[in-house]
Amino acid sequence: MSAKAASLEGRIRQHWDQLSSHEQRLADVLLAAPGQLAMNTATELAHSAGVSKATTTRFFRHLGYESYEAARRQARDMQSSGSPLYLQVVPSASPLDSIMQQHLEKEIANLVNSYRTLESAQLQEAVAAIARARRVVVMGWRHSQTIAQLIYRDLIHVHPDVRLLPRPGDSLAEHLASLGEQDVAICVGLRRRMPVLDAAMNVLAERQVPMLYLADVLSGKPARHAQWVVRCHTDSSLIFDSTAALSGICNLLCSLVARQMGKASNDYLAQVEALHQSLDELE
Repeated sequence: MSAKAASLEGRIRQHWDQLSSHEQRLADVLLAAPGQLAMNTATELAHSAGVSKATTTRFFRHLGYESYEAARRQARDMQSSGSPLYLQVVPSASPLDSIMQQHLEKEIANLVNSYRTLESAQLQEAVAAIARARRVVVMGWRHSQTIAQLIYRDLIHVHPDVRLLPRPGDSLAEHLASLGEQDVAICVGLRRRMPVLDAAMNVLAERQVPMLYLADVLSGKPARHAQWVVRCHTDSSLIFDSTAALSGICNLLCSLVARQMGKASNDYLAQVEALHQSLDELE
């Protein structure tokens, strides 16, 4: 990896032995919470580390940055990408009750803002398509798969053919080859998306498979493939992105699909429940 392409923390490790003691003090502060670089001016950062502004300027030049602002832009890009390392903040002296209250208020705001931006006509179209689909595939990678599993876990109770991708040991091609316009794909793409999501959705679009795409507010390139796009607010007051709004909207989506399917959904769920009892699977 070249010095130009290296991350802040990578550059610090590479140049550590060449840094002065004051520069190493600044490096320790940044390694603890590199997101400070995106939020603070050079003067503010110098003050927090207990060094001079001149030391801060020299520090970033020693790391190979053209200027403080160049390093700051890189940190902001890392924040925008959703890197937990850059989203964490300096440990707060606030009492736990205050931190909990801030977190609750942010979660509520995410729920309210996400539901306010839902388009009822678009949601109804997606629900109707899922309800009548021959097969429903739900796709997501990394933390997006956790949300995909929520959808799969609910839909499998009311729809006779629901599949969660990717499956261990299988290739995508083995599952995508059989899909067509009579099916529906539900794709989840939260920030820090893997390129395979866009590639898979491109293939689905070529095969004319209708797609519902659930994403954060910066939905990224995959959104261009989808017939319906639902954007959820995921900002958090703490280190990890919020999934409260996503969980709520997934619950709404699956419940509306069951409602749309009506008697067919109830009959299928009754069969599932009868087999639970026959197999003695649940307490």
